[in-house]
Amino acid sequence: MAALSDLARYDMRAPGVLGGGRKKARALIERVQALALARGRVLAGELADIEKDPARAEAEFRAAIAADPRSDEGWSALSAFFVARRRFGDARLVWEEAAETGGGAALAAYGLGGVALASDEEVAEAAQRLRRVLERPAWSGAPGPAECHERLGALYAKLGRRPEAAAELEAALRLEPGRSDWRLRLARLER
Repeated sequence: MAALSDLARYDMRAPGVLGGGRKKARALIERVQALALARGRVLAGELADIEKDPARAEAEFRAAIAADPRSDEGWSALSAFFVARRRFGDARLVWEEAAETGGGAALAAYGLGGVALASDEEVAEAAQRLRRVLERPAWSGAPGPAECHERLGALYAKLGRRPEAAAELEAALRLEPGRSDWRLRLARLER
């Protein structure tokens, strides 16, 4: 599934002379939809966005959410679509809806944190919400605790709270010690 999705994304963007093409991408998207409808709808939305059809792109992302409201793919794609257009209020509404309709509190808090980082709005509120999620007992699904600690660290850094940001990155690295990108950010914070 991941390979088909990656190939479809390549074909969306690459010219025919390099083996790509939108016709090939559409055929791959149909194959993906047959196997995983939500993921296929996200790909169809990405293609519509590339083709400068925002109404169709938004409709495809919403269809992905309807196909699998517990998956983060549709929610993330729709939010990213709004953030790219600087429609931050709409992006926040996506995550509020995710929290209510099955996406879960962790996914919503993580997504709202991403919108806060992109918009520089409601950063403190997003940090508080993510902190509350991390204080709950374990949850399953995406994002995991490591990603949530990392995102909270980024929010604290944006707020200028360097010691707390470093502590969150350290917590994330205890859970996923192989993340060199997080390790580099931690080193920058500790300077």
